[in-house]
Amino acid sequence: MLRGKTDRGQRGPEVPDLRTQWESLLDQVWRSEADWRLWDRLDAAVQAENLRRQREARQDKLGL
Repeated sequence: MLRGKTDRGQRGPEVPDLRTQWESLLDQVWRSEADWRLWDRLDAAVQAENLRRQREARQDKLGL
């Protein structure tokens, strides 16, 4: 009973058609994927910085 008349005979709230719902769902997925890609890039940058610091610390220990 997604749309239709209420108990009092008034029209209930309209539910978007399936295409609109599908487009909305895809939009949410695309936005989430964009957020994930951003976080992946940030994680990669942090990991690269950590590796750089580890190499630098090793070189300092070796006196290079």
